[in-house]
Amino acid sequence: MSTSVEIPPRLVRTVYRKASERNQSFEEREDWDNSVRTWGVDPEDRHAIGLLGEMAFAIYADLEIDTELVPWSDGGVDFEVSIDGIERTVDVKTSRKEPYALPVKEWRVDSEYYVLAHLEGALEAPLEDVTVNLVGTATKEMVLDADRKKSNFDHYNHEVPVSSLNPIPDSQSIVGE
Repeated sequence: MSTSVEIPPRLVRTVYRKASERNQSFEEREDWDNSVRTWGVDPEDRHAIGLLGEMAFAIYADLEIDTELVPWSDGGVDFEVSIDGIERTVDVKTSRKEPYALPVKEWRVDSEYYVLAHLEGALEAPLEDVTVNLVGTATKEMVLDADRKKSNFDHYNHEVPVSSLNPIPDSQSIVGE
């Protein structure tokens, strides 16, 4: 069901540069505290993990990754695409741990389509041979219908079990807007 995507070292370096820039934009906000809102992951690593998942989906579907630096958030939308002729907004959720579910924070169900990605290996030098598995997909309706569970970080997520995810669509069926 999953699809493995290798990310070349050049693009991994781009991801780390962008992750640092994104993290800095969060640090500069007066109403944000990176030391409190870590969700168990170093903030810069959290941005890198997310961007690696986005990069893997972009490589798989031959899309352009959005490298625009936004001052706060991407609004829960990573891509605007057509999948099998249906226009959709897509949010890629990436996990370092072997995922048991696709989690979406209850207040961030903003996209029409979700992709669960799993980053293989550690985030340490050398930044080569990075592999991301695209595990499966869910529609917004599937996310909203999923069980709502309290996270270890005092917020609630909708969690679609991996066993309930749809397969990754064929790369040829995905067209960028």
